[in-house]
Amino acid sequence: MFSSSTPPRARLLGALALLAAVLVSGCSTESPPQHSERLQKAAGLKTFHIETTKDLWEKTSDQTGRDGPDLELQTTVKELHNGLVRVELTGVNLANYLRLLDYMAHGGADAKNLGRHHSAESIRMYDEVAGVLDGITKRPDPKDPPLRVVVDDAFINAKHTDPGT
Repeated sequence: MFSSSTPPRARLLGALALLAAVLVSGCSTESPPQHSERLQKAAGLKTFHIETTKDLWEKTSDQTGRDGPDLELQTTVKELHNGLVRVELTGVNLANYLRLLDYMAHGGADAKNLGRHHSAESIRMYDEVAGVLDGITKRPDPKDPPLRVVVDDAFINAKHTDPGT
């Protein structure tokens, strides 16, 4: 890359530029291309329901160490008779939740070790919510029931077929 005749200062500046490029590229997020459109759709909704396990909700909505108006979540959580919880979010809170999920699912710098986030739980939740938002072709009427997504493991067991059982 550098010859021995390159002045030491130029080599140092070149090495610093290379290091900066590596650090910047390693800390960037890899948001899906439709992320901005999904945020806009989410923000335009009156209400959105997520039905999921309590553990999955707590894991994917944890805001420990993160603050700012874009990450503030105000929700209503109700326990359902089937063991799931129903989380009710306004459209703005859904957009904030998507931002949090995007960060945890698709990357971002971790202040402790500059590692990348790729939480399987957040990837799953992001993909499930995104699927509902992607299906919106026109703004729902305010009188329509809230859009909802059910994120549960029951479907995995139903799809599993083991020839040995």
